[in-house]
Amino acid sequence: MKRKGFSYIEVVLAVTISAAIFTAVFPLLFATITKNRDTRLRLIAYEAASNEIEKLRESKISSLVAPNHIAFDVPEIPGAIGDVHITKSLGDQKIASVDVTVNWTFNNKVQQTEIKTYLYGSIE
Repeated sequence: MKRKGFSYIEVVLAVTISAAIFTAVFPLLFATITKNRDTRLRLIAYEAASNEIEKLRESKISSLVAPNHIAFDVPEIPGAIGDVHITKSLGDQKIASVDVTVNWTFNNKVQQTEIKTYLYGSIE
């Protein structure tokens, strides 16, 4: 006599194997999604810092040192705040050292992206 369908043992075994696979894969999937979001936020922060540097490149060096700290917002990252710190180089008045940082919180940890560069330009 031929029976159609699956036996109770086969169904229980298939469900057990599927549950074991899902249990192993789910944490990896969650970690990947979390890391992807973290990387995306870091990229947005880096782009915001880079944009601030590009704005400064258009300015004269003499006008950069008047406010040596400039704060800026990063609207794409909730709660993120950026800071530009400018100092003139000791040897040459046409060179300014620029440190741009963006700070935000992700997964209850403070994250930071920082770019350091030098700007050279006209003092007039």
